[in-house]
Amino acid sequence: MLTFIESIGRQEGVLIPGSKAQRRNNPGNIEEGKFAQAHGALPTDGDRFAAWATLEAGYAAMRALLTIGYLGLTVAEALNKWAPASENDVNTYLANVIRWTGMSADTILDETNIG
Repeated sequence: MLTFIESIGRQEGVLIPGSKAQRRNNPGNIEEGKFAQAHGALPTDGDRFAAWATLEAGYAAMRALLTIGYLGLTVAEALNKWAPASENDVNTYLANVIRWTGMSADTILDETNIG
């Protein structure tokens, strides 16, 4: 079983060689901006998505973002916020995360289950 953040990373393509998520050490495809900069992102190159020096740093930023803005939401609510339908197939995203984590769509996120 994967953790919640590992499952998001997998869905976002961090395991795919050459993917943007992998190249930028950004497993959650976090957008460039003040949050990313405050959490150690490298200087921007004008791309929409932030980059970190290591994958561990990218996961740490992802954990921080989930902790400040997603605790108390269900898995389904969190994923709809993280990966909106305007950019993602939310049904497939949710089904994959549920399968990879063993959580249900109604599982409430807290500090113990985000990863």
